[in-house]
Amino acid sequence: MPRNSRGRMLFQMRMRPRLFIALFAAACALLGPAAAAQAGGKTQLHVRACEAGDSPKHRSATYYARMYSVNGTATMAMRFTLINKAGDGPPTVVDNPSLAQWRKSHAKVRFGYAQSVEGLEPGGVYAMQVQFRWLDAHGKVIRSVKRTSSSCRQQGSLPNLSVTHVGARAGQASGTELYDVDVTNSGRGDAQKISVDLFVDGAAADSYQLDELKAGATVTVHFTAPSCKQSIRAVVDRPDKINETNEDDNVLRSRCPPID
Repeated sequence: MPRNSRGRMLFQMRMRPRLFIALFAAACALLGPAAAAQAGGKTQLHVRACEAGDSPKHRSATYYARMYSVNGTATMAMRFTLINKAGDGPPTVVDNPSLAQWRKSHAKVRFGYAQSVEGLEPGGVYAMQVQFRWLDAHGKVIRSVKRTSSSCRQQGSLPNLSVTHVGARAGQASGTELYDVDVTNSGRGDAQKISVDLFVDGAAADSYQLDELKAGATVTVHFTAPSCKQSIRAVVDRPDKINETNEDDNVLRSRCPPID
């Protein structure tokens, strides 16, 4: 999916346990009035990337939070708290003063922020708690919401799904084409119940669900859809239900593929 450009700020701190934090702020983007009204005060929070590597540098996660303005908003703010849910007891907070800082934006409609963490401990099950606040022109909090993301697990292996190729053949009916969409799992873990969606010239054409895709395997999904005139887009795991090592490579966009 397209991503807004982001400035990056990197720094390191000593922690208990040792944890390296990498921050980069997502640029604020404006939506039209109709989209803003529809979004209201809703928030979004998900795991964008989760890597369970062998070295501390490669045991990392990125969490992305987004919020939309409500009536009277002058400033939007969010604060991140990393928690470890491993073990039978309650989740424990990973102590780091840098994560306690409020990230603020003066965007009028939407504010997004991506928080990355590295050096996660083996065996950890890490989630991010985010507190969202809307403030008026006097700095008064007019609304506050707290949400917790899904987990990035550091034990075991995760899949990584991507659309690697889209081909086309002439359809049996006039005005249709047969599309071959290759879905690859380049991760080390298997994936189940995988949705694959096809869009032709910006319109939803068809969808399919794979029961399973083994680690390292590629499967071709076949669609019959309207003939392509301008562009095509194929998406795997569009609902973002599968935890992967990388959530940023699930979409393939291209001009109309040549008909074989």
